[in-house]
Amino acid sequence: MRRPLFAAALALLLSSPLGGAACSKPAEETKAVAAAELAAPAGVKRVDIAVNDSGFSPSTIELKKGEPVVLRFTRTTKSECLKAIAIPDLKVEKDLPLNTPVEVAITPEKEGKMVLQCWMAMVKATINVVGS
Repeated sequence: MRRPLFAAALALLLSSPLGGAACSKPAEETKAVAAAELAAPAGVKRVDIAVNDSGFSPSTIELKKGEPVVLRFTRTTKSECLKAIAIPDLKVEKDLPLNTPVEVAITPEKEGKMVLQCWMAMVKATINVVGS
């Protein structure tokens, strides 16, 4: 008895201006916004990290204590394990949409090694922080 009502409500929602494509941005606008959001501040080091079927590349990242850096992740694998990353020592958690660069700004304050990992803690890389 509820199925016809649900189907009618769904059809009404999809045909309304609020449902479907009305919320999507034109491709040019989306690209401009993405480029602006990904622009690292001048003078800030950027490290590109590929996230693929082999894990993180590079698997070891060398950083300097107290130096701001932007980690730029690009996930090209459909692996559910790698759909998000975490850096537990910095309390960083970030989703990684497929084929979309994601930037994470950090400033490591302690020397030593930190773990960069998938959200399931199965795939890992090392962030090595050295004195400045």
